[in-house]
Amino acid sequence: MSGYWFFKAKLEKATYMLTNNSTPDLVSQIPANIIDNTWIDLEDRSYAGYANANFNEKTAQLFYWFFESKQFRNQQNRNDENIGKTPLIIWLNGGPGAPSTLGLFLENGPYRIEDTKEGKLIENPYSWNSQAHIMFWDQPIGAGYSTVKEENPEETFVKNEDELSDIFYYALQDFYNKHNEYRPCPLIIAGESYGGKYVPNIALKIHKMNNTSNNIRINLRGISIGDGWINAKMQMKVYIDYAYTLGYLDTKQYHQNTVNYNSFCDALMKQDWAKAYQISNNIVEEVSKQGGGFNVYNIRSFSGIPMKNVQLYMKLPTVKKALHIPESQAWNCKDNTGPVAENLIQDNMTDSSPLYSEFIGIEKYKVLMYAATFDTACGALSTENILYNIPKWNEIDDKKWKNIEKQIWKDSKQQVMGFIKQFKNLTHIVIPNSGHQVPYYQPESSLDMLNNWINNLSFLENK
Repeated sequence: MSGYWFFKAKLEKATYMLTNNSTPDLVSQIPANIIDNTWIDLEDRSYAGYANANFNEKTAQLFYWFFESKQFRNQQNRNDENIGKTPLIIWLNGGPGAPSTLGLFLENGPYRIEDTKEGKLIENPYSWNSQAHIMFWDQPIGAGYSTVKEENPEETFVKNEDELSDIFYYALQDFYNKHNEYRPCPLIIAGESYGGKYVPNIALKIHKMNNTSNNIRINLRGISIGDGWINAKMQMKVYIDYAYTLGYLDTKQYHQNTVNYNSFCDALMKQDWAKAYQISNNIVEEVSKQGGGFNVYNIRSFSGIPMKNVQLYMKLPTVKKALHIPESQAWNCKDNTGPVAENLIQDNMTDSSPLYSEFIGIEKYKVLMYAATFDTACGALSTENILYNIPKWNEIDDKKWKNIEKQIWKDSKQQVMGFIKQFKNLTHIVIPNSGHQVPYYQPESSLDMLNNWINNLSFLENK
């Protein structure tokens, strides 16, 4: 990218549009609603398109959508130094198979789509790019727009986290090669749900490649996981216990589901991953059904977050054109179903908690793990148990962690925002009155949490 942007105090819109030829992934306008009858100008510098990575002698194409921090809407503040000092957050939704553009429009992106017939885009005042750049990646191959250059892309879906992390690493390097001005940014790999597996694996890949002399370094500075799916054995037990505790199961149903859980554990022990995966899915469906069909991601509700308008929007030909995606490319959206999930069954059932030990205690990396109180799938109790039993604590650290006094995080009006424990480089936060997607259910708390954490501010001093 040329230095043109950095030598202009103010850019007129006509000039801004003319530069599109030198930055082919620039996004300046997008459709303003799902009925596609008007457009809006993006206020924050934005780029979208494909980043490429070689994979099994083929080219994987991962879709990204980048938004610069709101701090740089004033062009006078926009220069290489300020841009490079600003954290860059990569956001990954889970599934497996869920595109991160769901998070963009439903959780922490600059815009949300109204759940109306018109499906109008409205600015999100709690977008996570208030003090950071943010970048949404559809991954792995088969999620959202992400694909591979061949006739049958489903035949090259990743089978494990090693393949996934390799692809992501080289795709991220491809993005940096296009936009070198963001390479110095302190990088945070963040995600939720199945991101509890994606995030530490990708971060470890970057960490290892940074220590290889022939690679261009990526400025990794931390990881963040919200309501992470990490340890299937532990989290399936919590799911049953939580539904029973809140009265969604009676004692007879609890004991029957415990029998099924024991069969699940037996399959895990025998490493019969397909059987374990099927039993776990059956348990989730049966417990929810016995509880009247409650939303496993928000047990207070019997319906999920409305996603239809996001799906309609991302399938619009005009949206694809604005985002530099071929009109023929489908936008795939699945949650733990379909070929992406089917190829990751073993990964799904394998405990990923040892990976977190690779980061906790390493001073140069920050670790944030937060979870919601009303998420039965991967919520507060799951995260608490995972951290309490995390492997590789040394004896002294283990004792210190288990004896930390929980602190109450409040806002300036003395309203409870969360419950917090901090140890070395680890911050653990429980978000009350929230479902699985914390930025959706508690947008103000989630933004305050993020900004405090990335700026190393105290959670216990009222602002």
